Amino acid sequence: MSNKTIIEELQDSLVASGRYNPDDVVRPAAILWTDADHQWAPAISQLQMLMPELFVLGDYQPDKKTGPAIWLRCVIDRTLPDMEMPAEAVPVIYMPGVSRQTLRDVHGCPEELKPLVALQYQGVCWTQKNGKDWTVEAFLVSREGGLGLDLARDAATRAALVTALPALMAKPVAQMRGRHLEAEDFEKLIIEDPVKDLLTWLNKPAEVREQWPPVKWKTFRSRCKKEYKFDPEKDGELVAGELLGRKYESWEPVWNRLAEAPALYNGVAEVLRKSRPINLGMWDDKSTWPQENESGEEQLRAALLQLDGFPADQARERILELEKTHGIRREWVWVRLGKAPLAKALEHLSVVARQTEQSLGGTTPAAMAELYMSDGWQVDDAVLSAMAEAVSGADSQAVQVALRSCYLPWLENCALHLQKLIEKTPLPDHKATEKWSAGKGCVIVFADGLRWDAACRLLDKIKSHGWIVQMTSRWAALPTVTATAKPAVSPVAGEIGGNVVEDTFLPIVAKTEKTLSVERFRKLLIENNIPYLTVEETGDPAGMAWTEQGELDKLGHSLQARLACRVNEQLDLLFERLQGLFAAGWKEIRIVTDHGWILVPGGLPVVALPKYLTESRWARCAAIKEGAKVDCPVVPWYWNPHHYVAVGPGVSCFGKGNEYAHGGVSLQECLIPFIVIQGDDRAGASLAAIAEIKWTGLRCRIMVENGDPTLAVDIRLKVNEPDPEKVKAKNLGKDGDASLFIIDDSLEGSPAVVVLIDAAGTVIAKQATIVGGE
Repeated sequence: MSNKTIIEELQDSLVASGRYNPDDVVRPAAILWTDADHQWAPAISQLQMLMPELFVLGDYQPDKKTGPAIWLRCVIDRTLPDMEMPAEAVPVIYMPGVSRQTLRDVHGCPEELKPLVALQYQGVCWTQKNGKDWTVEAFLVSREGGLGLDLARDAATRAALVTALPALMAKPVAQMRGRHLEAEDFEKLIIEDPVKDLLTWLNKPAEVREQWPPVKWKTFRSRCKKEYKFDPEKDGELVAGELLGRKYESWEPVWNRLAEAPALYNGVAEVLRKSRPINLGMWDDKSTWPQENESGEEQLRAALLQLDGFPADQARERILELEKTHGIRREWVWVRLGKAPLAKALEHLSVVARQTEQSLGGTTPAAMAELYMSDGWQVDDAVLSAMAEAVSGADSQAVQVALRSCYLPWLENCALHLQKLIEKTPLPDHKATEKWSAGKGCVIVFADGLRWDAACRLLDKIKSHGWIVQMTSRWAALPTVTATAKPAVSPVAGEIGGNVVEDTFLPIVAKTEKTLSVERFRKLLIENNIPYLTVEETGDPAGMAWTEQGELDKLGHSLQARLACRVNEQLDLLFERLQGLFAAGWKEIRIVTDHGWILVPGGLPVVALPKYLTESRWARCAAIKEGAKVDCPVVPWYWNPHHYVAVGPGVSCFGKGNEYAHGGVSLQECLIPFIVIQGDDRAGASLAAIAEIKWTGLRCRIMVENGDPTLAVDIRLKVNEPDPEKVKAKNLGKDGDASLFIIDDSLEGSPAVVVLIDAAGTVIAKQATIVGGE
């Protein structure tokens, strides 16, 4: 479970809103954050410590990264040398007192805001899924882009929530889940917090001393002398740093608070560095000193690099020994600050080491696939995770050496075994593959290169969202390249065939015998009443459709080993597309893919295949010239098994420089997922809430926030006991309201409860009331 704080989740959400594919679109000019009620203002200074790219619309105060609209345009265009921000970051513009509606009204927009109006088209807006501004409450409770917390919806809680916002930002989200949060919970955060004051001072001692008024400084000194046994004025921050690092007596709670949200107090790390005593003993806790973690990272890096040339079994043994020594550092605070990437990568390297001790067996391709789907895929998943943790060049090189020492031999042995098995039991061709078709209300999502382990990550996301899902497997068409394999997983596969293997590996449209181009493929879909949807379209849920999402394969070819850092991003984009399709009314989504891939940092082995023997030679497959004989494995072409294709033996390629490749025969390339998802009709209901109850005599008008006609309201004496003889439930209108009448006038003045009911009849919200009004 993630232990991120609310402010870190807020940062992630803002950054994610500006996510883009550099191979497809230009970088958004900015992320606009509108906040008509100034609700987020108390937290902005804290957030700016984490996000140097965060700027504020307001009076000209460049030292606080605040200024008018025209100044902000200069910041966005990066024409102000003093306003530095990370080169890869998308600027975030916080706009207190401005709503999204104000920006949309181009003609009515105030003159001082007009320089920013175009940014809503050149950039993106950080808003809820329904286009509304993110309020603090909405971000905390929403399950669609928010934190999904359980908050009371009364006025007292809303007021306490905004007042306590600065203190709330440092709270770990995990501590707040599973609880019903009310005004009292937030009021406790507002009470004076001496631990926070101490950490705030340690974070920026000189600056805080200057900012605090004399009375506060005097009180702070008094408290420190009494509770923490030091004087901040006479002893200074270095004495405090040593006491904190040693967790001396009353300092342990201070350390625990720091460990909860270290990103809020980045400056404390430097204080600890300067405060470390030189005479630390064997039994002293070393986890609190940044130098100890840095030394551990250096030692681990050197140890991993030494694995170069080790036999696989010795490399695995050494990795597991390193895990015993360095694994403990993942519990240190420095991990939260991104200062222990190799310790984090080692967790995944250990999985690789343990699970590659034996190669995958199986007497048939199907039996081998079962072993892989049971546990084997976790090796590939761990490889990607380890590579994603190692961002710097030195760390990446260390992880690369470790993976080549134990993962590459396992990968090679598994591929060779599968290739031997398919000599006896070939994988199915287009005649042997089971055909399928979609029904009305079903949209097919093609995700290029959705390898099995990546699909397992996606499956976890889908299950956590509450959708009904089933993932089965099938074999990819050979060779495992998009030209051959994509048509094979489409609902028009029955209208496609093959003559001879051409250099493109493209099949033909059976009835015209013309090569299956992109245009002809889409035309086939339309002829079968399956429209093609672009990534912006959601189509008509009353029929069927085909759409495409995800660029794992494209990114793999361009980024090679660096693809590992982009896999989760691509899965997030795919999941967002699924949410959008279900929100548009589709009842079923089927996710199909064409092939997987193999990825090994440092490059895959190379095998010679003379060009004069081939019509075309790709990384892992080649079209053989008629009459030519090759010294590598051959497989029948999926679309015409009378013609053969050469594939790389094991995981070898027909050329140098490939860390990422596909087209050959391995479980990673050939075993592909087929995912069927049934939408949850209640998915959008979690956002709905009873906003207003208004009585006129015995008639009650109820307003529901984020309501829709699939929801109904009722008035009951007990929450789960409807009584249609006294009042009849009614579905909401298109504006999210409904009017109910109490049939039994003897109930006037009685306590009752208004309930909100989803399509399945489940009560999802309630609000106490008095029949006839109070």
